[in-house]
Amino acid sequence: MAAQALTLYEAEENLLALAQCADTVAPEQEAQFLADFGAALLAAAEKRDRVAQFLAHLEMQQEFAAQEIRRLQERKMWYAKVQQHLETYVIHVIEEIGLDAKGRYRKLEGNTSTLSVRSCPDSVQILDEFTVPADYKIATVALPAKLWEEVIDSLDIDLDSKVLAAVEMPKLAISKSAVRKAMGSGVAVAGCELLKNRLSLVRK
Repeated sequence: MAAQALTLYEAEENLLALAQCADTVAPEQEAQFLADFGAALLAAAEKRDRVAQFLAHLEMQQEFAAQEIRRLQERKMWYAKVQQHLETYVIHVIEEIGLDAKGRYRKLEGNTSTLSVRSCPDSVQILDEFTVPADYKIATVALPAKLWEEVIDSLDIDLDSKVLAAVEMPKLAISKSAVRKAMGSGVAVAGCELLKNRLSLVRK
């Protein structure tokens, strides 16, 4: 396309096409487009306005997409919460029915589905993370790469002050597997409770 023939809308459409297939556009094709697009952009003020408007439109679309992601995440969390409550109710009903002659929980048979329960492995519920001992926590810190290299290379005690000054507030994460292993062997871990003999719902 000649630079003179590249209209406002053609420039926008070409730009969209270039963005959508950026990974497959040959370098010589991209160079030609950029030359034509640059000529169109320099040709008239209204074309620059149109490009600026298009850029604003792209920004708004990104914000809209971000809002949709947040909305869908909230919707996903709501669905998960409802599912958890419903499964809890069904498990309660199955437990109320009681065990069969073989000591197993009875199944709820439908026309096309079967609801039953199965035993869950022990899991940890954090009651108070601040009282959990440091032995069961993992610290994640962030510091400049150059300083990190210095620490790795030297591990000199003189770097203590530099490291403490550079790192952000440590982010602590509790290792539930370590807590579960400890509590499973009879060790009491402050701030934690070992959930045992729980059931999960099975849907077939």
